[in-house]
Amino acid sequence: MKLLRFEFDCSKQVPWYGYLCNQYLNYQKLNLTIGLLAIRHQADSHLEQQKKPVITWRYLLEAEGEQAQLEQLAEQIAADFLISVNLLDSRILLATERLGDNKPIDVTSAQLPFCQHCQPRLGDNQHADFANLTLTCEHCHGEQATKSLAKVAGLQRQDIQQLAMRLLEGETLFLDDVNGKLVVSRQAIGSGRQQLLVCNPNTLNSLFQVSDNEVLALSSIEKPLLLLRPTAAAKLPAPLYEVGFAASRLQLVLTEFLRVKGVDAIYCHRENQQALYAHMLGMDIPVRAPMVILNQAKLGQPLPETLHDSARFGQYVAKASGKRQQQLTVSLSDDESIWDSTEASNAAQCALLGIAAEDGSSNNLGLLYFSDEYCSQLLTSDDKGNVSCFMQIPELPVHGREIVAALEASPQQGVFAKFAEQYPELYQRLMQLDLSDCPKQSLKTLWVVAAVIIGIQADSNAQLADAFVAAAMSNTSANAPRIDYPLVSGDSASFNWCKTFGTLISFRLAGDEDAAKLAFAMNDSLADFIANWIERLDLNTAIRRVYLAGSSFANPVLGRRIALRLGKNFALGVSQMQDLDGALLAAGALYLRQRRR
Repeated sequence: MKLLRFEFDCSKQVPWYGYLCNQYLNYQKLNLTIGLLAIRHQADSHLEQQKKPVITWRYLLEAEGEQAQLEQLAEQIAADFLISVNLLDSRILLATERLGDNKPIDVTSAQLPFCQHCQPRLGDNQHADFANLTLTCEHCHGEQATKSLAKVAGLQRQDIQQLAMRLLEGETLFLDDVNGKLVVSRQAIGSGRQQLLVCNPNTLNSLFQVSDNEVLALSSIEKPLLLLRPTAAAKLPAPLYEVGFAASRLQLVLTEFLRVKGVDAIYCHRENQQALYAHMLGMDIPVRAPMVILNQAKLGQPLPETLHDSARFGQYVAKASGKRQQQLTVSLSDDESIWDSTEASNAAQCALLGIAAEDGSSNNLGLLYFSDEYCSQLLTSDDKGNVSCFMQIPELPVHGREIVAALEASPQQGVFAKFAEQYPELYQRLMQLDLSDCPKQSLKTLWVVAAVIIGIQADSNAQLADAFVAAAMSNTSANAPRIDYPLVSGDSASFNWCKTFGTLISFRLAGDEDAAKLAFAMNDSLADFIANWIERLDLNTAIRRVYLAGSSFANPVLGRRIALRLGKNFALGVSQMQDLDGALLAAGALYLRQRRR
């Protein structure tokens, strides 16, 4: 007789795994015990954080039996525990004692739209149950969400086939779906970065530059969106797309009809967005989560008492409830009666406070907050939790002619004069640049100007920023030039952007025409300077962990280079229970020492 333990380590709680563990308590062939452990990893001199998140949630199942019985159980568990975007690792161990018991795990809603049992039936055009959106599945109960919306539940096979034909004829469809309104089209929808719904997963590698980890994430039960760069063969016009697989039964069937007709992907827009995820420190984190609930059960420790009952930041509203206000609920809301704390200059501090609530302490933290929407800053907190801003991204002039004037009046004037003479068309593009639609004090705005300098073409500022990130992602050079980001002292230090662009121009004039290498160098050099700044800060403020937050980290190059440069000497972290730049800010606003207006 052997005692086996099946372990699933996750970056946050996965309701579906808890539900499955509870189901296995009814396994008749063997006596099973289950458990959910919260394992906190302290930063230490060996930088263990680089291998493990701040907290790991471990689901475990234990069974004792003969070899054949245990092998049968292992096969069944492997089939049932579908990949989660939050799964870090899984293993089977020989155990000497049981850590779990026969008590069910407390689980919130754990429905899936479809699973490995019903997907081959309702999603395969050759199966008799194909397109039956209300097909009963005793495993995932995906039919329940469909049945709750009559407009979707009433759709028959011929109805969905007709929708597919209308799409093929060039029509844009406005549909009701279980997750809200859905717009699908063969053409781009509106302006801005586009989302693509993949119809044929087998063509994913021919459409996009995608890693094995990204393929697993797209296929996970959470069905996230990922920021991907198209391949040259795909002939897609934009530099970056937010890409996802079917996330509902209706989408599953509609994409199967289109796949059969040779359609690999369609444009889509969802009323209730699937979260865009970024891969950070070995974990997949939503940039903006649709909803967040924080309490002791989810954190593994008590939540600090808030200063406010409710607060808004941007599109999110956070509310505190329960004994000593130790449960936070954050969601998208248009409730205008809630105190609005939205202020670009407060965003980084709110992010730090939201992370501190999750961390359990606001003392001796560092925060790199780089946002595409709000003021981007480097903050630290001392041993009493007092927050100070060390550096913020500089605010560039709105008009290109003012940028040119600043460069011509700076010590970089000689280099810039040669640039204007050698690249007159790029000089004119700089002169005509209008940054009024760009966020202030953001890397995104910096990338727009840099993209023009290195010769990237695009139809809008947003696409210029995306094209710059895509160029950095495509870099294959082993060596990157060093771009200067010299600090300028003040109330909050910044860096001399004229010197930064002057260095970039110098490499351009020296004959370096590789836009991918130069874009990568901008990211890599910034990461190097940040590492030096934080090492200097650490001498005065002992920093026990540096957290990363903000939507700019959807740029995978920036996240990887900072993790590499900074992770050599500091423990790093991200908000595991919240997101990078949405709900996190509203949660932090509940702890903001600020009078209500």
